Amino acid sequence: YIYETCKCKSRALCHCCNTNLCADHLKVHVDLINSQIHPLADEINTLDNQLSLLNVDEVIVDRFYEEKCQELQERCVEKVGEKRKKIHQLKLKTNELIREQEATHDDICSLKATINDIKREINQFEENGIVVDADPLIMNKNLVYIEQWTSNELDLSTLSSPFRTVAYSKDSWTATISNNHFLLIDQCPNLCLYDKQSILLKEYPWEYDSIPDMCWSSTLNSFIIITGKNGIFLMNENLTSLECIQTIEKKRWLSCTCSDSTLFLTTNESDSNIFQFNLLLSFHFMKEWKSPQSCNSDEVINNIAYNNETLALIIENETNNKKRIELRSLSTFDPLWSTSFNAAYHFTPWN
Repeated sequence: YIYETCKCKSRALCHCCNTNLCADHLKVHVDLINSQIHPLADEINTLDNQLSLLNVDEVIVDRFYEEKCQELQERCVEKVGEKRKKIHQLKLKTNELIREQEATHDDICSLKATINDIKREINQFEENGIVVDADPLIMNKNLVYIEQWTSNELDLSTLSSPFRTVAYSKDSWTATISNNHFLLIDQCPNLCLYDKQSILLKEYPWEYDSIPDMCWSSTLNSFIIITGKNGIFLMNENLTSLECIQTIEKKRWLSCTCSDSTLFLTTNESDSNIFQFNLLLSFHFMKEWKSPQSCNSDEVINNIAYNNETLALIIENETNNKKRIELRSLSTFDPLWSTSFNAAYHFTPWN
């Protein structure tokens, strides 16, 4: 933005993005944020129209289950009603922001995430409707079950019981990573390599500082190990070769993940930054996301994970200790989904 190169004296601080501004550029900055509300309002109206065009009467159920047909239609109407209620609440919030002209960066991110969430749910409903589990061979009305729709459902009871337990060292961060063959665990003062049966195969004495995180690169066929002071290391699969990556600056790194072509690192500090490096070009620096785009000024990115052109972030607010998971688009870095969660741990950055 042009005010980033302004040489006038700062007269104000924008609390939502921690930017110092002169008197002239303060209004420009506020107008720029508020200008993003109107396109979002148009997108909300488009979603509302899309929802209105849904024909819930098109769901066809076998004639032997006529009693369930009415239930299915009611469920469709209920689901559409839930989405319409969300859109109505979004409209109220958007209209209020437009009227007050006091939108913040967090407001914009929250609206975008909610809009993307509703858009994905509507598209999924248009494509798949509601799942119906029916057995057409037995004429029994109780055999037709119309699935109750729930959002972000996770059934922990489906997890299998532990196969084997490995004790961990309380002197380390217990960084853990696996590939298709081995499991690597930081067991201070050693790196320990286990096979698929959780049998210890090898120990490698670790002579550097603490390891907050590790990841596996299938492109390099190596473990990537990050430290807080000694930089980034490459370790081969059999723990026979260790190499320090000289092209990456030594920072207080905290978490890492990689795609087939890039490495992502986050910094161990408030208003954490995210760095992107090219795996195919000797870890050449590509991009950096700073606060408030990465997270707010009073937040720390505890962990990062990559999958299918998206980045998942675990973010902790140092002011209220609240934590959330955010899913970001790698191409635009726009929030796709976000949810808060409760956790007993509290992360404290290193000094």
